[in-house]
Amino acid sequence: MSTPAQGNPFANMGGTPSEDLTPTGRLKIAIVGKPKSGKSTLAATARTPMLYYDHDDRPESLAGKPGLLVKSRPTMPDIEADLSIMQAAKKQGKPLPRTVVHDTITFLQRTMENEIFRQDTGKSTYKEFRVGNSTFMKIRKGWDAINGIQRYIDYLITEYTYLGVDLIFVFHEKNEKDAVESTQDRTEYTGQLTTDPQYLSSSLSLFNEVYHIKVQPNGTYICECKPNVYGNWNTTLMLDATEPPNILKMIEKHEQKRNTSKQGA
Repeated sequence: MSTPAQGNPFANMGGTPSEDLTPTGRLKIAIVGKPKSGKSTLAATARTPMLYYDHDDRPESLAGKPGLLVKSRPTMPDIEADLSIMQAAKKQGKPLPRTVVHDTITFLQRTMENEIFRQDTGKSTYKEFRVGNSTFMKIRKGWDAINGIQRYIDYLITEYTYLGVDLIFVFHEKNEKDAVESTQDRTEYTGQLTTDPQYLSSSLSLFNEVYHIKVQPNGTYICECKPNVYGNWNTTLMLDATEPPNILKMIEKHEQKRNTSKQGA
């Protein structure tokens, strides 16, 4: 029987020991919910300073929130310019926003679509029609633009992950279409909830935290953090199935439970 070699098997390799990792060191959160269900309010309870991209053009909903820089209806070149500034700041050891929020992805994907159309001088991704005497509207055709948006989303998540900031993507919800049972004449549903648009639901797998926020019949808001019959919500934190909608308090609860668990070990 051979004896295992002594020494460090990871010598001269990059990476981070799992013992040095913590679920709260860098949060990646997806928030899913109906319109007017408290999604923006929940996102604004995260760690500050916060760079908040308001794609829905509803800055008034964030009025008075401390530590936020709100940018409404940014273009993709605007977002890229800010990303370049943050990348340079990281290299120079300068401070970065603690959290970056994109709210909502439903409208961000339209901004991405517009940028794809702008770059598409051959008009292969869209068709154009006239509205009024001089205004032209563009609508997507084929799957190229959808594939482009999916790549855009993956790119942003990768770049923010490299920066080490907390990242929050806010999605509108919709009933999940059953692709197998649906026909051209009739749409069937699975009974679960998904993102709007549904083709971006695969992006949820890139987030460690997937929260669903909703309003109870008594008017209170709750944040669902674990899977249930309506969706595969998820958390890596020590949280209950439902929590009050406050990210800072959810982090605090996790840290308290973690410290208690260490002391009892």
